[in-house]
Amino acid sequence: MTTKSEATKRDFISQMIELALSEKENLLASGFTVDGKITSLQNNKQLTDEAEMKQQETQAIAMAATKTANKLLNDTYKEASNLADAISGLLGRDNEIVKKMRKFRK
Repeated sequence: MTTKSEATKRDFISQMIELALSEKENLLASGFTVDGKITSLQNNKQLTDEAEMKQQETQAIAMAATKTANKLLNDTYKEASNLADAISGLLGRDNEIVKKMRKFRK
């Protein structure tokens, strides 16, 4: 059995609701009452739509947080690098402190 995409599943649900609504009388004539199923599908579709929106909002928040974290990391790294350059410029390349700093950037 193949896995259906979210879009395919959502489309199928919508089509089944539309079919059940449009064929309600014919189904009833055949002895099948679909009112409860239609209501259940409509309610669950609304819940899935709301959950999808929440998921998209959460993804957007995560992407923004990642962008902020990466910018702060890069800015702080640049600041640390500038400090290393200042120390190196002040003490010279052969100073023991500068030699220790060189080992940090492996």
